[in-house]
Amino acid sequence: MIRLIVVVAVMVAGLMFGPEASGNKGYVLISLGNYTVESSVTSAVILAVLFYGALLIVEWLLTRVFGLRRKTQGWFGSRRRRKANLQTVNATLAMAEGHYSQAEKLLIKGADNSDTPLLNYMSAARVAQARGDEIRRDHYLQKAQEENPKAELALTLFQTQLQIEQGQYDSALGRLESIYALNPRHPMVLDQLRQVYLAREDWAALIDLAPALRKVGKLTPQQEEELLHQAWRARLDAAGSALDTLRPVWQELPRKLRQDPVLLASYGDRLRQLGADSEAAELWLEALRKEPSPELFARLPKLKLDDYQPMLTLLKKMQDQPGAEAALAQIYLLAGQLDEAQRLLEQEVQRAPSAAICHALGQLMDKRRLTNKANEYYRQALTLAGI
Repeated sequence: MIRLIVVVAVMVAGLMFGPEASGNKGYVLISLGNYTVESSVTSAVILAVLFYGALLIVEWLLTRVFGLRRKTQGWFGSRRRRKANLQTVNATLAMAEGHYSQAEKLLIKGADNSDTPLLNYMSAARVAQARGDEIRRDHYLQKAQEENPKAELALTLFQTQLQIEQGQYDSALGRLESIYALNPRHPMVLDQLRQVYLAREDWAALIDLAPALRKVGKLTPQQEEELLHQAWRARLDAAGSALDTLRPVWQELPRKLRQDPVLLASYGDRLRQLGADSEAAELWLEALRKEPSPELFARLPKLKLDDYQPMLTLLKKMQDQPGAEAALAQIYLLAGQLDEAQRLLEQEVQRAPSAAICHALGQLMDKRRLTNKANEYYRQALTLAGI
């Protein structure tokens, strides 16, 4: 547009000043070294305009030539990109169908001309893992890193997730601990650590990690509670070989969790297995005074004690609570108070028969030397137990 304006301006100037200049042509002298050029002003102007026009024509020709070259290059480049994209699509379909070897070849072929080579290499790494080739998997991840150095964190997390899926927990943990030191609140880092700790049964580390998982939204409050229950129960189980190792773990529990019926039951069971029945009884009775629990009521008859009177006293006061009367009936039997035991057990078997109640009645009939009655109750207990 500017060039056109310049040309029009020159033509208008020629029309305006041309007639006046025709009678006075003027004189132009150009001297360059030993050379001189003489011309009238009119001729010099005409030559300048012609020279400028020639330059425009040359520029137009060059533009056409190089423009055609760029279009040719663009056409070939677009063709290669279209082919690479098609290879990537076919590779994805091959992955879905389980043709991993074909998918890997297509992904690598398409990587050079793909608009997203990073994704090609990441997909190739997953395919290599599916084929069981961990060396090629890591090679493709290295290629992805070279393709986009800024994606180091994402690629490392992708690699650790693949290692977790492959069961390479030690390798994954080493990388995750390094990332965690720099990104202690990264949701994916925390979630992958959770997976590794669960797989390695590192319950202490999992307990420490649970609050952070909830804060970043990877666990709901209910899921956190379930995870903590699982971890603490596992720690109690692991320490349950001796009282000296079991008791310190129980003392580590937060006060709130030491009041939880499930954990109380688990800890009491470990105490009972180690012969500390009186300690388990004291623990359970104290918990029941604060809050009745059917789970703890059902465990009381499993304890072997020298004196059942404290237990009987408490259960008499709580007979209206679910599970308390059935426990009281069985404790009467353990304490040798057969008449009271029989009365309550027969009431329970009429109201809500269970394997435990029928077995207790069988034991009671054995003590009374009523063998046929005892066998009948034992058979009922086996039936109710699904045996």
